[in-house]
Amino acid sequence: MQKIIWKNSEKNILRKFENEENDFQIIPDSNSNIKFWAVIKSSQISFHFDIQNENSKIECYFLIPAIENQNIKLDINTNFKVSNTKVWINVIALASDNASITLNGNLHIEKDIKNVEAKLYEETLLLWNAKYISLIPWLRVDSPDVKASHWAKIQRISPERLFYMQSRGLSEEKTINMVINSYSEQIVDKLWLDEKWKEEFYSMIQ
Repeated sequence: MQKIIWKNSEKNILRKFENEENDFQIIPDSNSNIKFWAVIKSSQISFHFDIQNENSKIECYFLIPAIENQNIKLDINTNFKVSNTKVWINVIALASDNASITLNGNLHIEKDIKNVEAKLYEETLLLWNAKYISLIPWLRVDSPDVKASHWAKIQRISPERLFYMQSRGLSEEKTINMVINSYSEQIVDKLWLDEKWKEEFYSMIQ
């Protein structure tokens, strides 16, 4: 397992994982204010967020563009051990062409923890014929003085919409890219990114 300590700072982190198998243990330092954004392709990745220091804030945005028989597994485990912290995790996956996606998200708030806000949102958009989709959000709260929620959703782009786009002269590849880009913009809107970082973001998802 690769251990990463996020120092007390305020910053954005962009990362792409492709054809990779790895486990990460991430420990934010006190007063950290981190926005972490990642694209995941054809990988099996586990993130273990150990919240050991107070006054840390983390926002994570994962985009999974799974097409052309990709097999992707993402595990996110967040363990709150101290009070006065905030973690938001957002996962958006797009699946087509016999892709397989498994998303496991776990939030655990230990006993006697106070003033914690924890959110886990998972959404998968089906474009064409995905092979396998599994979304499992799990929430364990052992303390009453917290705000915690989890949410999962799977929706399919209607064949009529795709047919309409292609009837306007768009190829199948162009149609897929347009849909992926439209959902990617949801993440861009939530992050402060200058033009250089936006270009890097969109180059990652292609």
